[in-house]
Amino acid sequence: MSLWDNPTVRHRLQVGGYAKITGNISLAAREFSHDRKTVRRYLRLYEEFERSGDLRCFLNRARGDNHRTPNWIEDKVVAYYQEEDTTRTCPNIANSLAQEGISITRQTVYNILKRRGVYVKPGNQKNPIRSTEEEVPNACWQIDLIEQEDSKLGKVYALVVIDDHSRYLVGLRFFLSKALEPILYELYQIFLRHGLPARVVVDRGRQFYSEVGKDSRFREILSRLGIEVVYTSNPHGKGKVDIQRDFLGVYRHRVDSLEDMNIKAEGWRHWYNKREHEGIGTTPSGRYSPSPHRVAKEALWEVFASEQRRKVYRDATISLWGCRYKVPPEYIGQYVWLRIFAGLVKVCVGVENKVITSFKLHD
Repeated sequence: MSLWDNPTVRHRLQVGGYAKITGNISLAAREFSHDRKTVRRYLRLYEEFERSGDLRCFLNRARGDNHRTPNWIEDKVVAYYQEEDTTRTCPNIANSLAQEGISITRQTVYNILKRRGVYVKPGNQKNPIRSTEEEVPNACWQIDLIEQEDSKLGKVYALVVIDDHSRYLVGLRFFLSKALEPILYELYQIFLRHGLPARVVVDRGRQFYSEVGKDSRFREILSRLGIEVVYTSNPHGKGKVDIQRDFLGVYRHRVDSLEDMNIKAEGWRHWYNKREHEGIGTTPSGRYSPSPHRVAKEALWEVFASEQRRKVYRDATISLWGCRYKVPPEYIGQYVWLRIFAGLVKVCVGVENKVITSFKLHD
C-alpha cells in the first residue's frame, strides 16, 4: 500500500496542513477534535515533510517488538468487533483488551480488522454547510460544474473553483464534455498554482461522487492529499451565477474555438478577482493569498495518476488504447504497471514502482 493511502499518514497530513493554512493551533484542535499538543506535533511533522518530501515522517517511530500480533489476540479483536447489538470502535476495543491485560493500540486494532476483511467504514458524517465564511483563505474551496450552457461551439461545461473566505475565483475552465480526466488535469494545475485547500465542498455530480460502495476517483485523490471532501445538495452558487450572467452572457456567442473561450475566461477571471465584491467589501485578490500547503509537482503527478497492468510482448512493446510503445527488451514476457496522467505514461516494475521508461501518448 502506498503511503498516500495510509489512513494515519493522510490524517496527519490533513491536520498539519490545516494548521499550516490557518496558522491557528486552537482552531485546528477544535476542527479535528485533538488537543493542541497533538496538533503542534502534526504541524511539526508536516513541516518536516515540506523539507524532506518523505511521507514516512508521518508514521510512528518503531517502538519495541515489531512482530505481527498473535492470532489469538487478533481473534479477540474480531470477536469484540462483531459482537451483536454493539457498535465497537477501534479505541473502544483497545481499551477493552487493556482491561484484560493485553496492550494494543487502536491503530493495530484497525490494521487487524482491515487485514481480516471485517472492517466496515462508518457512514459518511456530513458536516453542516455553514452560512458564515471561513476565517482564512484556503480553509475551504467550493467546487462546482456548470453544465450544458449554449454557446457558438454548442453545449459547453465549466469547472468553477472559488475560495470561501475571499470569494477569489481560483479556477475557471471550459470543456466540450464533462469527462473526468480534463477536470482532474485542471484541478492538478490549480493545485500547482495556488497550493492545496484544507477542505472542498462539492455537490453529488458523478464526477465527484460515487454511490457504488467505494470512493470516486476525485475523492480518492483529494483524500490522499489530506483534503477533506464535503458533499452537499445545496452548494453556494453566487460565483457560478456571476459566470453564467456576466461572462457567458457576453461571450457565449463571441468565441471562435474552445481555446479562444478559455483565453477570454482567464482574462475575465482576473478582472473578477480585482473588482470589489459587495459581499466582502473589498476585492477578492486583496483578500486572498496562495496556500502554504503544497506538494511538489512530481509527487502531485503520482497522486493523480491512474494505473493499468500490461504484459510486455515479444517485440519489447506494450499496447495501450490501440497503440504500441517500446520498453526495454529485458522485460519481455513480464508484467508491468503503467501510471498514466496528463498525457504522460510511466512504465513501472516492482513494489518500489521503479520507472523503466516513460513516453507521451500519441495524439
